Amino acid sequence: MLRIESQTISHHGWQIEVVREAEEFFFQCYHPDLPDFCNDGSAHSTAETAFAAARHFIDREVAIQALLEVVETWMRTGKISEDEYWNLTDFA
Repeated sequence: MLRIESQTISHHGWQIEVVREAEEFFFQCYHPDLPDFCNDGSAHSTAETAFAAARHFIDREVAIQALLEVVETWMRTGKISEDEYWNLTDFA
């Protein structure tokens, strides 16, 4: 893919890069502790919608991480069973 232009902003400590390729925009999210970027593979018609989708993607990842930490604590302290843990953390 040929990169035409890109823009970068920060959201919850993550860096968001939006890249324009032809007539479409794609986002790449960089977490400070991860070596590579994350994205959902979706194409957007404007940079603004790509940034909005990236912020939504990051918000979801932050919420999932917080939930995982709480549910793991519940399981370690015996408040829920391992089966309950897996049921609560099945995000498919």
